[in-house]
Parts: sequence; C-alpha cells; structure tokens
Amino acid sequence: MELPPSILALIEGLQHDVAELRAENAALKQKVADLEHRLGKDSTNSTKPPSSDGLGKKPRVAGSLRSRSGKKSGGQRGHKGDTR
Repeated sequence: MELPPSILALIEGLQHDVAELRAENAALKQKVADLEHRLGKDSTNSTKPPSSDGLGKKPRVAGSLRSRSGKKSGGQRGHKGDTR
C-alpha cells in the first residue's frame, strides 16, 4: 500500500519541524545550563570581588573549629618563673 503524495509531503514537513525543534531544544538546554552555572558563582568561587555578592551573602562560621585539648593552661609544675 502506497501513501498519496500529499501525505508523504506532510510527513516530510513534520519530520523537518521535529528536527528543528530538537536542535532548538538542545540550544536552550545549553543556555539554561550556562546561566545556572553563572548564577551559582560568588566571590568565594570566582574572581568576582566580595562587594558584588549583594545582600545574599553566606553567613560567617561562628566560633572556632578547634576543640579544647583538656590540658590546664600555664607553665609546668615546679618551674620557677622569671619576672621583670
């Protein structure tokens, strides 16, 4: 069974449209990925100055990351200290 020429022309046109839409979709996906990559940059992971971070700055880490050793402060027992 052979299809009429009008149907074949319609199918070819639709295939062409699908190919164009796929190419446009790929280009738009790439553009979105680039924009998301640029949006994720700030002064800590790029060469941008800190003043360009705006109001969405990350909070500073409060306190030290060091833990206490458990030793008493000061000199050793029995050592005579010198003063001025």
